Amino acid sequence: MKTSRYLLAIVAFAGLFMTANAQNCDLRISIAPIEQGESVPNSINSRIENQLMRAVSSYGVSADPYYCQFFISGRFDHALDDVVPGPPARYVLKTTFTIYIGDAINKQVYASTSFDLKGVGNTQERAYISALSSISNHTNQLAGVIEKAKAKIIDYYNNNYQSYLSKARLAMSKRNYDEALYYASSIPECCVGYKKACDVIMQVYQSNVDYDGDLLLAQAKAAWAAKPDEDGAREAWSFLSRIDPSASCYGTAMSLGNQIQKVIKENWDFEYKEKYRNEIDLERRRIAADHDLERRRIAAARDAAVAYAKNQPRVITNFVIRNNNYHFHRYY
Repeated sequence: MKTSRYLLAIVAFAGLFMTANAQNCDLRISIAPIEQGESVPNSINSRIENQLMRAVSSYGVSADPYYCQFFISGRFDHALDDVVPGPPARYVLKTTFTIYIGDAINKQVYASTSFDLKGVGNTQERAYISALSSISNHTNQLAGVIEKAKAKIIDYYNNNYQSYLSKARLAMSKRNYDEALYYASSIPECCVGYKKACDVIMQVYQSNVDYDGDLLLAQAKAAWAAKPDEDGAREAWSFLSRIDPSASCYGTAMSLGNQIQKVIKENWDFEYKEKYRNEIDLERRRIAADHDLERRRIAAARDAAVAYAKNQPRVITNFVIRNNNYHFHRYY
């Protein structure tokens, strides 16, 4: 039962974070480990990191334990951690729990707030759970610090979105399309550079489609040149059939298909080719008339960006406080 109260406190905190960021602004954050001021059970540290990440994610905020520039973390500093003799023995905890939101790359804390908490339990872990359950009583305090951090994160993107788009264009020029989508899709919708970011995303997509189409066309030409017979025709068509109708080489690909069909007098797979040709023609017209194409591609870009980040070597940012100074350690 106490564990349930603990989870409710975490969910309440996550809900406040989402409320602060719900206005068309998908801000990405990560749950960062922190060097505790006191000895805290590993199970509590682990629960705070994992449950907070899941709760924030369930409320629509992108939370990633592997890599994200902006982080949220918490720290305990005890005034009292004692055991009252029993039976049964009772653990008494009086502690200050501080929440930090900041920028791990630029090593800045954007906002923080502290709560004086009390908890009692028949184990040390349950005393912590009891103390954490009262976080939900500080909604206004939490909302204020989150709004402050949100404003600074948005301001950061407003002032630095051009550098993200430059990185996206550089990655695109190297044909690192997933990396390019990662940088371009990092700009939140509520920021001034969002429209330009959408334009770059569409450029990346088109560049990727054109590049893949050129490769498939080259393979089709090679297959047909090596064996200008029925077997070569089948192999060539296996490449041509995978070219996106929006690729710049699509017209050339269809011309090659017509040339192959004229050379091969036999009516091999004629029904299949005609069915494919009709489907491609319909798809091409649909793309031309699709007013939601940009929206769907931007949504797909975000999915590709998340997959790209998760496939990178794991980066752990440890947030350390010493003598009231902030330190950031990054491990790979």
